[in-house]
Amino acid sequence: MKLYSSELFKEFPPDIPKIVTSYSSDKITILKARNVFSEPKGFGCYKFLLPAKNMPLAVVEKKQYHLEQKKIFPVNPDQVHLFTEQRSVEPFVPIFIQKKYMREFSHMLSGKSEIFYNNGSFNLDPHITGLVCQFMEEATNKQSGYEFILQSLNTHIIIRLLRNVSSNLSYDSKSKEYYDLRVVKQTQEYLHNHLCSEFSLEDLAAFVNYSPYHFIRIFKKHTGKTPFEYLTELKIERARDLLALKTYSISEISILCGFSNRTHFSTVFKRIAGTTPSQYREANCKTSHLIL
Repeated sequence: MKLYSSELFKEFPPDIPKIVTSYSSDKITILKARNVFSEPKGFGCYKFLLPAKNMPLAVVEKKQYHLEQKKIFPVNPDQVHLFTEQRSVEPFVPIFIQKKYMREFSHMLSGKSEIFYNNGSFNLDPHITGLVCQFMEEATNKQSGYEFILQSLNTHIIIRLLRNVSSNLSYDSKSKEYYDLRVVKQTQEYLHNHLCSEFSLEDLAAFVNYSPYHFIRIFKKHTGKTPFEYLTELKIERARDLLALKTYSISEISILCGFSNRTHFSTVFKRIAGTTPSQYREANCKTSHLIL
């Protein structure tokens, strides 16, 4: 296995490999370092910094950032960054990930390869800490099968970073979630206003410009019900209100609530309400003179 560190160290000053401890697979290199430098530098890979205590300010593209212990700080390929002071610090851990490899996983998970992480200190997923420690241990001990374990750890580390560190894809995901919720609310309003209309799943999906599969999946995700389960419960809720009045017969209520006949209405009503329409009316009607 050709180690990624052999490629990465070409971007460092010649003396750096001598003063850091390196742990590497073919796609990821993790360092344990004690020195920070004030010379501006941009790497051709993704870099994630796990800071130590009391580190100097970081500067990325001329903007200063406080580095916090137990946080993670991302830097994108070719982003120029440096520290405001050059000195020794407590051991800290930078993670370097090959650009092409990160983008391949980004494309597999989101359909987009151009991932750009937001600069700043973000909460560190404890799973990432555990994976990094395991990566270091395997790269150090090199026991039988360690190369296969490192390949697996490559995947796990990248997926955790893609899931938990803020990026342009995180923003896209939140925007899409907001749009999906808006579509669900739009559908709910439509169903409230068209209890007696006839339409198919395809008709509802077309109404919000979604595929039927995606539409039913996001509707159930946000409501816990399929669109037609939701519609049926709306119909029964309206039937309850009408049954509590003397205005309509049960047969008329079945039609007003969009059921094909009284028998079908009674079957569905009992399944959801736990009682027949007649029994419900008798128990809840606001007047003793009823039309049955």
